[in-house]
Amino acid sequence: MPDPARPVLAIKVDIAVIGAGQAGLSSAWHLRQIGLSPDRDFVTFDQSPGPGGAWQFRWPSLTLATANRVHDLPGMRMTDVIDPDASGSVPASDAVPRYYRAYERAFDVRVHRPVKGKRSNAFS
Repeated sequence: MPDPARPVLAIKVDIAVIGAGQAGLSSAWHLRQIGLSPDRDFVTFDQSPGPGGAWQFRWPSLTLATANRVHDLPGMRMTDVIDPDASGSVPASDAVPRYYRAYERAFDVRVHRPVKGKRSNAFS
């Protein structure tokens, strides 16, 4: 029996982007570039409570200078959001979520979160 505190929602779309990390946000951006609309032609889901996924929970000593390179997303450089001169002192747990949040807003990437998916046996 479904838990009433956790509603179950079924959405029918042709394209579902699962995860709003670098690959998911990049995919959503490319879908927008070919003229598809979020929440109509495709939907983006993420399990994390906010932008930045696992980056939100990194230890404070991990700064952008010590992080294993965070690549720019298409259409927006990280330096458009984070001052490159301060990158050595900015905790990655602050900078990456800030960058992803700005990216989602700038390109109207409508990420539904937190969403936990359920496996389907549709193709087995």
